[in-house]
Amino acid sequence: MPKRKRESVVENGQNESSSDQGQKGGQNLVEVLPGITRKITACAACRKNKIRCDMPDDGPPCIRCRRRGLSCVLNRSLQSLIEDTKNVQLLQTDVTNLHDTLDILCQQLGVEGPKALRSIGHNREGSYPPDNDQNRPQQEEEGCEVSPPESPSAVQAPIDTFLDITKIRSPHSHSIDSPASARASRSGARSDLISKGIISATIAERLVHHYFARLDHYLYGIGGEYQGLEQLRANAPILLAAICTVSALHDPQERAVYEACNREFRSLVAKSTFEKRDVDYIRALCISSFWLADASRIFCSDAIRRAADMRLHRSFDALFDDRTGLGSGPMQSVPSPSMQNLPAATDRVRLWYLLYVCDQHLSILHNRDSLLRSDKGIAVGWELYLHRAETTESDVRILSQVSLLLIMGQVRDVLGSDNQTPLPPALASQILNYSRQLDKWYAKFSALFVTNAFIGEFPKRGLQLHYQFGKLYLGHQVFKGLHGRPIPPHFLSAATMAHDTAVAIFEMILGEPELQEGLVGMPHYFHVMIAFAGHLLLEVCQNYYEQLAIKIQDDFQLINSALNLFRNTQCIPHHPIWRMTPGLNRKLHDCAASIGVPVPSAVPLGLNAQAIPGQDALYYPPVPTDTSQPLDELLFADFGEFNFPDLTSNFMT
Repeated sequence: MPKRKRESVVENGQNESSSDQGQKGGQNLVEVLPGITRKITACAACRKNKIRCDMPDDGPPCIRCRRRGLSCVLNRSLQSLIEDTKNVQLLQTDVTNLHDTLDILCQQLGVEGPKALRSIGHNREGSYPPDNDQNRPQQEEEGCEVSPPESPSAVQAPIDTFLDITKIRSPHSHSIDSPASARASRSGARSDLISKGIISATIAERLVHHYFARLDHYLYGIGGEYQGLEQLRANAPILLAAICTVSALHDPQERAVYEACNREFRSLVAKSTFEKRDVDYIRALCISSFWLADASRIFCSDAIRRAADMRLHRSFDALFDDRTGLGSGPMQSVPSPSMQNLPAATDRVRLWYLLYVCDQHLSILHNRDSLLRSDKGIAVGWELYLHRAETTESDVRILSQVSLLLIMGQVRDVLGSDNQTPLPPALASQILNYSRQLDKWYAKFSALFVTNAFIGEFPKRGLQLHYQFGKLYLGHQVFKGLHGRPIPPHFLSAATMAHDTAVAIFEMILGEPELQEGLVGMPHYFHVMIAFAGHLLLEVCQNYYEQLAIKIQDDFQLINSALNLFRNTQCIPHHPIWRMTPGLNRKLHDCAASIGVPVPSAVPLGLNAQAIPGQDALYYPPVPTDTSQPLDELLFADFGEFNFPDLTSNFMT
């Protein structure tokens, strides 16, 4: 009995110790399970008959069951379960190695790699932590907006009356900022990418510096007043997430960091759907809209909704004393704090213009109506803004986009249609008129552009490239509804313009170092339009090379040289350059095979073809010395519903 009692004490001691260990968080399952020294090796049949079981070292069947032809089953004991648990870590290591090997193979094949593993947590720096509640610090819940909110109109709207009589406080009645609870939380510690352990402070510092030193200048200095990591962490953590995501997208060595930052940024945006946010939140959405192609439409539409609720467009009144005609009455109640000083109002005007540009870009790329209302007052507004004494080089670049998109908006409304029917002959003169407007636009703004201190001559080259995009967008309309039939004689000049413009786009990319350096940096609108130019050029070569007297070998070599440049451009698989290159290459070879000609070799990098002789006047009209002439042709007029034929660009997958 004493011996049995001592054994019981030992067993109880083991159980108590195991219980204590089980209550300690973060320990391995193997550590909390009891140790078992006796392993069950007898099969079920031998155990039932209570005879000795001679089990080989390699497992069942035992000698007796093998001789008798019986089913030899070895019951699983607690010890075997513990051994299985110990093998989990080895299995996780094997799966990780397989995932890394598959990732390398996908990079070699030029296809998108596998999604990040979610079953285990990586110890790599910058990896995204497991998705559980322990890794999500509890944030103080911010107040939700009243839905629908107060009307952004300057005059009283029906919703304002409803909110007044039902005693529901409007989110705009006192301030555009978040409720008191949210403002209080901002004064304390705010969780961000670093505090959550998603990326380290060193990585975040590098990403923020890269964005403000280079990327922000491709987007006209939209970054705002917070120029350092600590300022962003303290005042705008979502803006920090957007900046780190965009910056990592343009670093060929930061794929894992991009995936982690992008996942966190999307999560923050999703959680903020019903929350009140400030101007910096709109800034974050605007930045992501220009660069993150996969979710650009979602980010832009949310930013436009919030900009309307914040009355961002009313900042024109603060700058021009309502001379633009945008306001229809005196300002309501108490103006927001940011409207009481001109620098803040100027920043809001610039932000509104950028939202307008992004919205128009997306309406062109995605064949949809624009979300922002555009009328003649906006055009007058940008003319006034351009002639302000405080206008900067970045302002000129923004306004050049606004005025160009007003022209392209007219092209879209007059010529665009979702019906695949040929254009009527009467529109031939209208196409010529729009072409002249594009020439005047380029002549006006090319004289105003200067060298940028951070990205050099890219603004000037970007202006030329946008001019080509405008011509391409105008000229491609004449191919609508032809389905391979000959081009009507009255549209031959426009068709030739579309072909020559597409050629000029690729000649510029191959011949301008600033554009080559900016391939990883420029907003995704450039990449999509470049891909569209290549797609259209190959379609024209395939169907109309005889009618337009096209030298298809020269065009094929041009496309192949551009593809060679894209392949040698270092970027992560999520970047548009990486994503569009394989599909455009397939289109090139399919087109050559259908015609029955080989694809010529690419021109080696550094030996790029020069521009077509005698075509400079077509692509770059002379710049007049007097740039003060009015551009009445550029004023926007509403011509009805917008539609754009589907491009069927299967290379953007």
